[in-house]
Amino acid sequence: MHLLQILLISFWLLIVPGLVGTLIVNQLLKEKETSLLLALVYGAISMLTVFYILVLPMLFLRIPLHILMICWGVLILILCGMAIFLNRKRWKDIFNYNLQQMKALPWFAILVIILVLGQAFILAGYMHVDDDDAFFVATANTDATTDTIFQYDPYTGLKYDPAPGLSLTAFPSRYVLSPFPTFIALLSKLLQSHPAIVAHTIIPAIFIPLSYAILAVLGKRLFPGKPEAVMLFLLFLCAINIFGFVSVYTNSTFLLFRIWQGKAVLANIVLPATLYFAFRAMPGKAKIGEWMMLFASALAACLTSSMGIVLAPIMITCLGLVFAIRNRTLQTLKYSIICCSPCIAGGIVNVVIQYLTK
Repeated sequence: MHLLQILLISFWLLIVPGLVGTLIVNQLLKEKETSLLLALVYGAISMLTVFYILVLPMLFLRIPLHILMICWGVLILILCGMAIFLNRKRWKDIFNYNLQQMKALPWFAILVIILVLGQAFILAGYMHVDDDDAFFVATANTDATTDTIFQYDPYTGLKYDPAPGLSLTAFPSRYVLSPFPTFIALLSKLLQSHPAIVAHTIIPAIFIPLSYAILAVLGKRLFPGKPEAVMLFLLFLCAINIFGFVSVYTNSTFLLFRIWQGKAVLANIVLPATLYFAFRAMPGKAKIGEWMMLFASALAACLTSSMGIVLAPIMITCLGLVFAIRNRTLQTLKYSIICCSPCIAGGIVNVVIQYLTK
C-alpha cells in the first residue's frame, strides 16, 4: 500500500507537472533548451490554473467532487500525452542538457539541497497543529468524505444552503472564490490518502522544494550564467527561512509551519512565480506565451486565497507600470491589466457577496 502511494505521489506531483511544463516550455514558449526545473515550475502553476477554471463553475453548480477529479485528471493526462508525443525526439537532448547544468553547479550546491530537503523532512515527518486547520483541513476532509465541493460547513456538518440554485450567499463569503481545500480533497482521492495526511505530510514534502525551485529559476533570471551566485542566493534564503520565525506572519513561518494552507501557497509559491513570469514577460518584446503564464499565475493566486485576489494584481500592475516607463510604451501596462482581469472580476464578485451577506 505504501509503495502504491509513493508511486502515485511521484506520478501526480513530480512527473505530471514536469511533463506539462515541458509542453509549455517547448511548444508554447519555443525555448531552445529545456530546464526540467523550469518545466516543473510552469507545470505546477498550470495545474493549479486548470483546477481553478474547472472548480469554480462546478462549485456553484453543485457538481460532485469525483466528476471534478475525473475532468481535471483527464485534461492533465491529455496534456502529458501531448508533451510525450510532441517532444518524442527531444527527450535525450533534454536530459543531456540538464545533466550538464547539474555538473556546472558549485560544490556547496549539495549543502543547499540538504538544507531544502531537511526543511521539507522536518515538517513532513513531525506534527504541527495549526488552529486554522479547523477550517482548511476539515473542509478538505468534508469534501472528500461527502463527495461534494464546498457544500457542507466543516464546523457543524450542515449544508451551507440546502435550497437549489446559484445563490452567492449560500457559501462562506471569505473562501468561496478561493477553494484551495478542495484541491487537497482532490489530491487525497488521486493519491489514495486521507486529506489530513495529504495536508500535513505529502504537501510539505513537495511544496517546500517547489518553493525553492521557483526561487532558483528566479535566481537564474537575476544572475544569468552565474550558478555560484544562484546557489549563494538560495543558501541565503535558506538561512532566512530557517531563522525566520520572528512572527507568525512571516513568509518563513508560512513556509515551514503551514505550507498546506492556501495563503501559505500564495506567499511562497504563487507570488514568487508571478514575479518570475513578470520578469520574463515585461522587459521587452515577450512572446504571447509569457503573458499567458502571467495570466495563469493570477488565476492560481485567486485559487489559493482571497488575499491573492488583491495582492497579485497589485504586484502585476506595479511591475507593469515600472516596465512601461522603462520600455517607454503603454503596451506593457495594457497587457499587465489584462493579466489582472481574473483578480479584478473576483474582487468585484467578492464585494457583491460581502454586500449581500450583510
